[in-house]
Amino acid sequence: MSRRILVSILFIALAGLTAACNKGGGEAEQDEHGHEEGAHGEEEGHREAGHENEVRLSPEAQERAGIRMGVVERRALTGGVAIPAEVQFEPSSTAHVGPLVPGRITKVTVALGDRVRRGQLLGVVASSDVSEARARLDQARARLSAAEATLTRQQQLSTEGIGAQRSLIDAEAQVGELRAEVAGLRRQLSVFGSGNAGELALTAPIDGVVVALHATLGETAKPDEPAFIVTDPTKVWIRGNVPELEISRVQMGSGAIVRLHAFPDLAMTGTITYVAPALEERTRSLPVRVTIENPDARLRSGLFGSIELLGGRADERVLVVPAEAVASLDGQTVVFVPADEPDTFRPQPVALGRHAGGFFEVRSGFEEGARLATSGAFTLKSALRSSELSEGHSH
Repeated sequence: MSRRILVSILFIALAGLTAACNKGGGEAEQDEHGHEEGAHGEEEGHREAGHENEVRLSPEAQERAGIRMGVVERRALTGGVAIPAEVQFEPSSTAHVGPLVPGRITKVTVALGDRVRRGQLLGVVASSDVSEARARLDQARARLSAAEATLTRQQQLSTEGIGAQRSLIDAEAQVGELRAEVAGLRRQLSVFGSGNAGELALTAPIDGVVVALHATLGETAKPDEPAFIVTDPTKVWIRGNVPELEISRVQMGSGAIVRLHAFPDLAMTGTITYVAPALEERTRSLPVRVTIENPDARLRSGLFGSIELLGGRADERVLVVPAEAVASLDGQTVVFVPADEPDTFRPQPVALGRHAGGFFEVRSGFEEGARLATSGAFTLKSALRSSELSEGHSH
């Protein structure tokens, strides 16, 4: 083989090797570029789907998890700290009726439980003290009549210039004294409640119900023992003792909810109308009284129950969400609201306030009527976490 032929063979082999290398490098570069484009496309598709902070549950799964939909509403935030309480009649609503002087009961016109009006006759008491006062009044009237006649005669004599001026002055003084005595005896008998022939008429000083009757015909009535007790059952208050650690919740005019052991279904709205100036030494508690706005007819003095201290006005209505709707996510307090897609939920931050009666006060983040999942927040949070973990693993 000549030298020229050998050089030609080597040149052809070198050209073939160069072409093979160029082709392999182009394919590798194309594969690498294609892989990057594919990965970029997957990321773009994930962002476009919009599921990064949302969770989707089928209607069947929502039913099994107990997820219910509702709206943010306004209501009174009840269910605060509860303290023991007792129903009591207001002092101004109870009247003890009895004679101011001893006597014998001769008539009873009402029965226990009767409703009476102010000024209505309850009973009659015959009293020797009243008879004596009436006799003195009759005597004073007779002396006054004679003194007035003497005064008239002295005035006539003085006019004619016959009588002495001194006699006229004495007659005028006598009439004045007797008139004062008659007026005093009349007032005394009026205070006694005197009727005729030494009788005392016991009448109801207020509208109400006869809740106690100690009057029996023929029995002696005494001034220190009431014969009748009349109470207006619509005027009651609830007394309670607030523990020292809960005093910060109490102030005049703040709201309260009253519940009674005898009537568990009864919840009455009231207002704190009295706060004691000092704690009770023995119990280290602060006495308070709650006035009921619309007392129930079933209220009875002596009933026990509880007072729920609200810390605000009883009629104050604020935006609330159920406690079951609230969850903590990444250090934020959130509730779940419907997303754009059907059966899809997303967390929304919310600022909450007081917590009472299974509800949280909404301070910001929602408006009245906004829709949200009122229950199942824990399930939705768990489902959201699970979807985030799955996506993170697939990437």
